[in-house]
Amino acid sequence: MEPLALTGNYRLVAAIFVGIAFGFLLIKSDLAWRSTCLNAIRLKDSRVLKTFLFSIAIGVTLFFFMEKSGLVRVHVRPAYFWASLMGGIICGTGISLCCRVPVTAIASLAAGRLYVIWVILGMLLAYPCVNFMSGFLSKTIYNWSEPIKTEASVGSFFNLTNASLWVAGISLLLVLFLHFTLGSDSDEK
Repeated sequence: MEPLALTGNYRLVAAIFVGIAFGFLLIKSDLAWRSTCLNAIRLKDSRVLKTFLFSIAIGVTLFFFMEKSGLVRVHVRPAYFWASLMGGIICGTGISLCCRVPVTAIASLAAGRLYVIWVILGMLLAYPCVNFMSGFLSKTIYNWSEPIKTEASVGSFFNLTNASLWVAGISLLLVLFLHFTLGSDSDEK
């Protein structure tokens, strides 16, 4: 028996309800609108960034303890530093140009913003580009030496070699930094 696994129609029903709830939350929290994302990129509104970083800290911590208790299985693929860095730069450039990520683009389309079709088409064109570039990446970037070696987290959560502790801690420190440097979010509305 797999931990917390749904099968068959139950999986589909759960996915539909979670998708509807998540879409509703995106619309109600204004994350589907371009101005909200643009204000976050311009560092005029820290709510999105603080929510994102706080969610990372909580999520990493929850997954660590859920995996330790056997509720979930975490399958970690090996990561390549240079490829991840390049992918992050390209993804960040796309987000700053479109002020959207795939989830918010779909939510905007569902809310009637038809101009988002161009953003979604651009995102879909990324797949053939990745396939085209994968040969080049395999011959170059994947062969570069890795400046950072990370190991899977083993042992207790508060062990200094635990990557989950570092990710959660740095995320929470960034939340505090944003809170005290960007000021009050209530003044921006």
